[in-house]
Amino acid sequence: MRTAAVGFGMLALAGCAASPAVRTQVVRVPVPIVQPCPAPSVPARPALPIAALAATSSPAQVMRAYVVSVAMLKGYVEQLEAILGVQRKPAPHPVR
Repeated sequence: MRTAAVGFGMLALAGCAASPAVRTQVVRVPVPIVQPCPAPSVPARPALPIAALAATSSPAQVMRAYVVSVAMLKGYVEQLEAILGVQRKPAPHPVR
């Protein structure tokens, strides 16, 4: 009796699989593709005046070199942050 029930169940499933009512259709869905950003051009490190100081430099020369070096480094940091800001900005995705 059990084998008859299993056989009947398999026939019923085989009948559903052979049904011509199933139709396959390809649907294209526009999906944004994530692409890596090109590597940014990094500005060259500035040559700092403090590197040229000698042991015999006067305190005034040392202070001037440090002030100019700090100003140069601030400009360099601003350039780097601008480059990183462009790289971090997310790409706009259309809302649907």
